[in-house]
Amino acid sequence: MKKASLRARRLAVLAGLMAGSLFLASSMAYAAESLEKAKPKHPAKSTHPVKKAAVGAAAVGAAAVAVPQAKTEDLYAGDGLGRWLPKAEKGDVFAQYVLGHMYCVGQGVPKDAVQGLSWYQKAADQGFAPGQLAIGTMYYNGEGVKQDFNVAAKWFRLAADAGYDRAQSNLASMYLSGNGMTQDYAQAIKWYRAAAVQGYAPAQYNLGLMYLEGNGVPKPDLVAAYGLLRPLAEQGNAAAVGAIKDLSPKMTEAQIAQGQNLAAKIREKNRLNAALDEYEKVASR
Repeated sequence: MKKASLRARRLAVLAGLMAGSLFLASSMAYAAESLEKAKPKHPAKSTHPVKKAAVGAAAVGAAAVAVPQAKTEDLYAGDGLGRWLPKAEKGDVFAQYVLGHMYCVGQGVPKDAVQGLSWYQKAADQGFAPGQLAIGTMYYNGEGVKQDFNVAAKWFRLAADAGYDRAQSNLASMYLSGNGMTQDYAQAIKWYRAAAVQGYAPAQYNLGLMYLEGNGVPKPDLVAAYGLLRPLAEQGNAAAVGAIKDLSPKMTEAQIAQGQNLAAKIREKNRLNAALDEYEKVASR
């Protein structure tokens, strides 16, 4: 696989991470997926050979507010403003977040990024990770505010420290690209792993590409890349399907067998970190 094509694929995914797959996406994630899936989780600890450090940061204490349980209701049915504003004014963090989204995209109210940011801020100040992520996204993209990668990184880190997978993945992407911070592949791997172990596919994909290119690891590792990408390809992830198609001809039968074995372990819930650690321990001998 040509290095240039890999880099182009990775950058395309980074652009998607920062624009389309965040909570500030055009169809708000709460409406598109269950809230339970979006609930912040605290990743298992792991020791990666690059830095020998625990994956992810310690969870935020009492300030962190968990995402509410899954809701199937239409958040904007009827008079959305009349429905959510009274709750938001009483301090309901979810209502504040919903109002932030409504104003930022003009859903049921005139589009007003200043109002949207204000409501996101109220939710974020209560430790609500999706609100922190939304503010970070606005600053990253320069939506309603002056673009500022440093401020974006600050908000992503707050949500990432609370165990929020999307924020962890975005923070990793910033370390990978060097936007708003010193480029640091080891930190990128750390945060991608923290998000990927929670089942966040974009993080797992980018982590696979890092192993494939040898970024943040001693050398390119086709087996680790295959193990990370194959489960995504089996789920129909088009980018992973393409990467596996390019990668397989470059691997021996023995390497593919190793990759399949690693993929089987990675498929198990919350096993990604342990599976990678076990593989790397053996591979380093």
